[in-house]
Amino acid sequence: MLIAATPLAQQMMGGGGHMDWDKGTSWGMVSAMIVVTVLIVGVIVWAVVYATRRTTTPSTPMAGVPMSGPTARDLLDQRYARGEIDTADYEERRSKLG
Repeated sequence: MLIAATPLAQQMMGGGGHMDWDKGTSWGMVSAMIVVTVLIVGVIVWAVVYATRRTTTPSTPMAGVPMSGPTARDLLDQRYARGEIDTADYEERRSKLG
């Protein structure tokens, strides 16, 4: 029974049961599908990363939102207190800061 079914299976699968792998056309299609898939996934990943960076790290601070951390005046006061700058330098820089 198995021997009789083999010719029918071959006929249903297009003759010899292979998909023209030896002619190179199927290899080309598989390669093209892989390249297109990699390109699509790459574009999606790039778009997600680009969109995420743009929303989480603004290039300019938002108006009205207080900045965290020490101010320039605080840093100047700390440097003066540690003795890194003298009084004249401290006064000059403080006047520039306003």
